[in-house]
Amino acid sequence: MTQNTIVGDLTSLGLTKNEAKAYHSLVRLGRSSARVIAEDSGIPRSKVYETLGLLEKRGIIKKVSGSDPTLFDPAPVDAALDHLEEKVKSSATSARKMLRGLQSLRGTEAKEFAWAVQGMEQVIMGLRTAIENAQEYVFIASASPILLSHLRGAFSEAKSRGVKIELFTTSLGSKEVPGLDHYLQVTIAMPSKDLLIESFKEIFQAPALSTEEWEPTRMLIMNVDGRESIGVFLPGDESSQPWALHIRSRLVVLIQWQVVKTVISSVEAIIQNRMS
Repeated sequence: MTQNTIVGDLTSLGLTKNEAKAYHSLVRLGRSSARVIAEDSGIPRSKVYETLGLLEKRGIIKKVSGSDPTLFDPAPVDAALDHLEEKVKSSATSARKMLRGLQSLRGTEAKEFAWAVQGMEQVIMGLRTAIENAQEYVFIASASPILLSHLRGAFSEAKSRGVKIELFTTSLGSKEVPGLDHYLQVTIAMPSKDLLIESFKEIFQAPALSTEEWEPTRMLIMNVDGRESIGVFLPGDESSQPWALHIRSRLVVLIQWQVVKTVISSVEAIIQNRMS
């Protein structure tokens, strides 16, 4: 794991970038002076004492009494990270309570029929919100469900409320996210004559759809209580961002769900033919 990754993880726990760099260096070096920490972390000398003072106030480092020059010790990693994590949880709980109050004062607003979002964080947040609002079931279809690894917490909470959660995927897709069957039922979408593949053959084979626009292995559809559908489309390369289309219409959701199950079954048929 690189320094940038560690620093990024620490900032997500509430540290500033300089604080994260200083704590990372101190854990790696052990007891050290401000000068050594500044040199190792790249923090300007003019900022290092201020940074170390803030870390000391947070309780995750401490001064060594009687040392000259002043030396600093890091708190044990587990204790320090648990402490920071509790602070974040406490802040989130407090903010949630206040924001829910503000939201309730706003009253009921008209909901959109369809809207799109772009970017991984926006996509995941939309999926998580839909799962949290589910009352009866969440059905998911995807030949490549790796994205669901970001939603374990939401699945666990929904399952505890009695929400039925089922993933329709291929035999290979079922192996992408180990342990996911703890949260949901996994069903392999086997090819079947009674599916709609013949009815929709012309759509799937239409020359207007290029492989860049239509690639079923990079698609995920979530059906929430039959009233909301979320289609997620993952890019084929890192130059593009994932995007999602949200639809709230029972008729559209029903038709879309049948189409997607057909596509997943087609992918499974291809897999079986290649393996036979």
